[in-house]
Amino acid sequence: MSPTQNIVLITGANQGIGYAVAEQLLKHENYFILLGSRNAENGIKAAAKLDPSGKSVEPITIDVTDDASIQQAADQIASKYGHIDVLINNAGNNNEFTHYWKQQESKEEIKLDLAALRQIYREAYDVNLFGAAITTEAFIPLLKKANAKPARIVFVSSHTGSIGLRTDPSSEFYERMSRPSFPAYRSSKTAMNMLTLHYAAMFKEQGWKVNASCPNLTKSAFTRFSDLGRSPAESAVNIVRLANLPENGETGQYLDENGIVAW
Repeated sequence: MSPTQNIVLITGANQGIGYAVAEQLLKHENYFILLGSRNAENGIKAAAKLDPSGKSVEPITIDVTDDASIQQAADQIASKYGHIDVLINNAGNNNEFTHYWKQQESKEEIKLDLAALRQIYREAYDVNLFGAAITTEAFIPLLKKANAKPARIVFVSSHTGSIGLRTDPSSEFYERMSRPSFPAYRSSKTAMNMLTLHYAAMFKEQGWKVNASCPNLTKSAFTRFSDLGRSPAESAVNIVRLANLPENGETGQYLDENGIVAW
């Protein structure tokens, strides 16, 4: 890699939105991609597909639910590169989709027992909130050494985490957002939004740009390639923009490609 390249780590990037973000960032000559993947083999394959030369993409094994894995990734990157310039917390979980599709296929209500319900909540929060928080903490020392200014953090959130959209009848999203669906996933993304504000405030004086992006419903493995979703490439656009923010760019915001989203 070139000394002038921005180093960006993307978690959960071997497929879907994360992969599309990497693909679009590669169109910017100044980016070196650390392609995060929970499964090492999947990461290697995805990195080779993105960049057969290996000059601009390197696979990094990181499981955001495993503290040892997070620390190992941080140590590996610190030893080899000494810093990162951008962190994109993209890894996500919505096991409620699995239950939803089972109900759709059976056409009958499938009642979860309490233990199964607790597990769904635990897994959603473990990735979407705890994983994003612990990963951010692990990489703050490397972001403090960023070559590019400002350092940037992007949390990949969701419109479904917006309390504003959920409660505003005048919103075009209200009908969809006010439905009683996916409470574990949605509440975990609401919590992620508060995490965004926390880190934006923490590094405001240093000029860091810390924002949350709403990619919208996307056709990917995450949603079992739902026909209702749009392409990962479309959903990646605003994430890529936030990863490229200049010194006068926004921070502490919750946005999609059309602008600010109500918290």
